[in-house]
This record gives sequence, structure tokens and C-alpha cells, in this order.
Amino acid sequence: MHGLINSKENKMKKFKYTIIVLLIGIVFSSCQEETKDIEIYNLPVYKHLYLVGDATPAGWDINNPVPMIVNPDNEFEFTWEGALTPGQFKIPVSIGNWSADFFMPVADGEKDLSKTTCKLIKGGNPDQKWVITDDTKGNYKLTVNIENLESPTIKFELK
Repeated sequence: MHGLINSKENKMKKFKYTIIVLLIGIVFSSCQEETKDIEIYNLPVYKHLYLVGDATPAGWDINNPVPMIVNPDNEFEFTWEGALTPGQFKIPVSIGNWSADFFMPVADGEKDLSKTTCKLIKGGNPDQKWVITDDTKGNYKLTVNIENLESPTIKFELK
């Protein structure tokens, strides 16, 4: 009779363990069904970009730089259209502060406007500028994309 009791107890233990395993499975699967994907949005670090330099209408007046326009469909993209004259320029992220962050050419004195890479210079140092010459002056559309701050881009389109 002792063997019969052990057999029933073992069957009950197996039954209990089976029920527990099934319940755990149901709980976890129902939790997974309710899990929503989390969407991550990159927000632009800079809300404004400007042009400053004697090649721009603003000249070197950091208190009154030329604003670039944010693309309403892409908040990482800024554009400006207008005349660039012989001289130099760079792109500050704020007004009135020469020690602010700037977008600048990869090499100082860059004259090749077909190059599309630029870089973010924290604190504006070292000071690097694009150069507009008599051969490259004209009306341009400038587009700067800062989505990837490790390799921002600039595009010069002669109009």
C-alpha cells in the first residue's frame, strides 16, 4: 500500500508542476502580446544655424548673422539661398557668441565647394572657414544636414 500512496503523490506532484509551468507560459506569452515597440526619435541638438563672414550679407557681425531655414519635413536639415561674395564664412549655431559651436569645413581655407563634408567644431576652435573666390562667387542654395554630428554634410548649389 505504501507504493500505491507514493505513486499517487508522484502523479500529484507532476500534475502540480505541469500546471505551474503552463501558467508561467501563459503569463509570459500574454505579457509579450501586450509589449509595444518603443520608437526612439533623434531630436536635433541644434535648432538654429546661421551664416557669418565677409562672404555673406551679414559680414562678420556675430550679433546679426544670416539665419538658415529649417526644413519643415526634416528638422536636421537647414537651407539658405542668397549671394556669396569673395571672402570667408562659417556656420555658427547661435547668435552673439564667438565661442559657440560652429559647423566648419574639414580643412581651413576650403575653396572646393563640391566637397560635401563639414565638421562640428565645439567652442569654435580651431577656427576654420570656407573661402569664396571671384571664380566661385554667385547665388547659391546651401543645404546643411546635421543628423549625423560625426559627419554632417553641406551642399552648395549654384543658382
